[in-house]
Order: sequence, then C-alpha cells, then structure tokens
Amino acid sequence: MRIAMLHWAFPPIIGGVESHLALLCPYLVRQGHQVSLLTATAQGVPERETWRGVSILRSPLLDLNSLTPESIESRAEDIKRLLENFLLDFKPDIVHAHNFHYFSYIHAAALQEICRRHGWPLVLTAHNVWQDDLWVQMNTLAEGWDQVIAVSNYIRQELMVDGYPAERVTVVYHGTDTTTFKAPSGAELHSILAAYPEWQGRRIIFHPARMSRAKGCDVSIKAMDLVRREFPDALLILAGTTNTVDWGQKQPAEVTEMYRLIADLELEKNVFVRFFPWHEMPSVYKAAEVCIYPSAFQEPFGLVMLEAMATAKPLIVSRAGGMPEIIVPGHNGFLVTMGDYKELARYITFLLRRPEVGKVIGQNGRKITEEKFTTSVMARNTLEVYRELLSLPKAS
Repeated sequence: MRIAMLHWAFPPIIGGVESHLALLCPYLVRQGHQVSLLTATAQGVPERETWRGVSILRSPLLDLNSLTPESIESRAEDIKRLLENFLLDFKPDIVHAHNFHYFSYIHAAALQEICRRHGWPLVLTAHNVWQDDLWVQMNTLAEGWDQVIAVSNYIRQELMVDGYPAERVTVVYHGTDTTTFKAPSGAELHSILAAYPEWQGRRIIFHPARMSRAKGCDVSIKAMDLVRREFPDALLILAGTTNTVDWGQKQPAEVTEMYRLIADLELEKNVFVRFFPWHEMPSVYKAAEVCIYPSAFQEPFGLVMLEAMATAKPLIVSRAGGMPEIIVPGHNGFLVTMGDYKELARYITFLLRRPEVGKVIGQNGRKITEEKFTTSVMARNTLEVYRELLSLPKAS
C-alpha cells in the first residue's frame, strides 16, 4: 500500500503527534508499505531525506512556528500547489492527514478538494479538539474527511457533537515502542546517572511535556514545593522548553513564567530544566522513580502515559480528557483533580514513601502496555481503517 502522510511537524520537533508518527511510519515501512511524509521544515535537517525507510519532504508552508493566518491566506495558491504536487509525485493509495482539522482552513479545504478530484481516499487523525472561532470554521469541513481516526473515546465524543458523522469516526489508541521504553537494568541505570551527575542520589519525578500551563507545569512546580519538605532530595525534571510546535508563539512567555515560579518558591535545587531530544527521552523515563502528567486541559490522550507504563514507572495524571480511559486508579497509576497541586503532591509523596507500591503499579502498567498499546497493535488498527475505506465502492 502507498500511504501519503501529512502533518505540521516531525522530529527533531518533539511532541505527542510527532512521536506517534516517528513510530507508526517506519513500522508501516517494515510491514512492506511505502510511506511518504509531507511536513514542516526544521533547523539542521534537509528538505528531502529518507529516514528509516520513510520518504520525507519538508516545506515552510507547513511550519506553524512561522506561518500566520495572514501569510497562509496570501500563499493559498502555493499551498495548494505544494499539496497537489506532493501527492501527484507519490501517487498514493490512501492519504492520511494528522491534525489538519485545525490551524488552517486553507490547507484542509485544499487537501479535501485535491483528494476528491483525484479520487484519493482521505483519512484524518484527530489528535486534539479545540473550542474557538477557528474551530467553528474548521468544523464546516467535517463531512470532507472520508474516515476519521480519534485517539480516544473522549475525542470521538467531541467530534460527534461538533458535526462529524459518527459512522465515520473510529477510535484507534496510540501505541508505543516497548523495546525502547522498558525498565532499565542496573548497569543501564548506572550509565544514565553517570551521564547526568546532577541526578545522582536524587528521588526523580519526571514531567515529560512541553513547558506550559496547559501541560500543568506550574502545578508540578507548586506540588514540588510541598514534596521537598518531606523529601529534600527529590528532583523534578521538566522538559520541552524548545523545539515544539508553538502556534501563536505563546511558549516563550510561559517558559519565563515557570522559571519565575521556580525562583519565587526557591526551588532551584529541586527542579532540573532541560530540553531533551526525542532519542534521549527513554533515558529520562528510566532514571525516574515517578512520572507525572497533570494536564490543565482536557488532554486528548497523553502518549506519555504509555511511555511511562512501558518503562514500568508509576504515574499520576489529571482526571481529564482521554486519560481516564487508560489509567485504572491504584492499579496502573493514579488520577488527580485538574489543577490541584496539593492532591498531586499527596500522591507523589505516597509513592516516594512506598516505593514497593510504585514498583507493583509500574509492573501492572508494563503488562497492560504489552497487551494493548504496542506499536504493532496501533499499526494493525490503523491499517484496518485503511482497508475498510479502500473496500468501499467509489462514488460515481
């Protein structure tokens, strides 16, 4: 099968969708499919390359960090030409766009029109939903996607309410690489700590997310102020300060705000902040004793849940969006009230007091991931969506 993928970013840009594609696309290639990806430019990588068998074309016309609504409108014809030439060159059996149901009406409408005209079946994966004026406009295109993959039942529900035909929306949960993300051996952990001497002798709590209010980083920092009173050697690791998709350029101000909060609470010795490239993230999970993800919005899924579970780490997440579909409280993690830093601190300190409980919870998470949330399960379910769509009779 010839599969054309489109998304706004790809590693070295990091994020949940980017990690998803970096797993799914090479896996499909290994299964004998041909995959070509159109994505945004990124510093230090060529316009065209082949990565793990995936043909990649990068264009500034998909770079959300530099595009504005005004520049998108002024370059509408260039955008349409880019999309059509990419697809004509590749000649796909199926076209699969990720999060094209937001950010740009012009991109989405052009893609739908091109695929209709050439008879290419068009799949959308909705990794997120939004609620604003642009979202209302984008929902007028809801009927133009031949099939929609929602990453959780929460996302499916929201799409249905906003006009997406229920019979076209299928839930396919994310998967993760259970070979890369796994519990570390003693020797591996020793090697990781040697590479990060600041972490040695510390009780590490990892919050794997871009540094922002939406991801609850301020909640983590405030919780840490309480945790360190009982565990002065505790260390909160925050990641994702750069190299993320930042539509509207809001992140720099939020990163500054987080640093200010750390300083105000005098937590400089208890918070470690650094950008970790995608390939380094497994090592940070392995070094952690507890993982947290206290999102302050309705998190669509939360891929980091699977990465933490695969690494056999206990995790604490907000009772938000799709995350309660994965976490069974007290079995493979804990759920806390969105924005409640005191409740988050209570569960962190419990796990630091009772590491044997955390070990059991981590083992439960690893087992669940191996059974339900591998890359192969995700790819199989995605291919099933393709095959069902391709088997439908073409409209006359």
